Amino acid sequence: MPLKPLILLSMPQRLSAYFSRYRKLSDHEKTVIEQHAVIKSLPKGASLLREGESVRMNFFVLKGCIRQYYLADGQENTSNFFTEDDWIMPFVHHSRNGLSAYYLECLEETQLVVADNERGNAMLREFPEFQQIAQEVLEQEIMRQQHALAKYINESAEQRYLSMQESRPDLINRLPQYLIASYIGVKPESLSRIRRRIVRDVRG
Repeated sequence: MPLKPLILLSMPQRLSAYFSRYRKLSDHEKTVIEQHAVIKSLPKGASLLREGESVRMNFFVLKGCIRQYYLADGQENTSNFFTEDDWIMPFVHHSRNGLSAYYLECLEETQLVVADNERGNAMLREFPEFQQIAQEVLEQEIMRQQHALAKYINESAEQRYLSMQESRPDLINRLPQYLIASYIGVKPESLSRIRRRIVRDVRG
């Protein structure tokens, strides 16, 4: 979603504006959301989550870019990027006993809403009117992640780059090329060849 209309809003107001997409909120509801928002600022390079750590929190990105990656044989394999108005909801397989299988790293100075499970559940008990919105957000995020994973698995490296170019064009110029290469599953030199080939095809 475009950010321009929200630029003059404070960070807590950004969160209530996001929830207003699901249902018109009363002034009281907006105030409750903004007063309960726990906002955390992290510098570029900060680690939000590491492999093997307990997953107890969800995050809503107000500002910045966060990379999700796995370590395999000492190599970092990028699997996702999260930017403004994205939810980060770490889903953990039951076999891992609630422990993360990946890392979350801030690529830029970042501001997040931090929502731990205990605090979130307590808020929903106190303000049950938010339960429907919370359920819709969760369902949408699950569907989004499932769709993205299925699409990624079935695409070639070039198709992954084209998909990124189409759905998240801001990231093409926002990210270092080696991270884009890691995300689509190739070496940086292979990404350069893919980009040259795409340019040739466009020019005919």
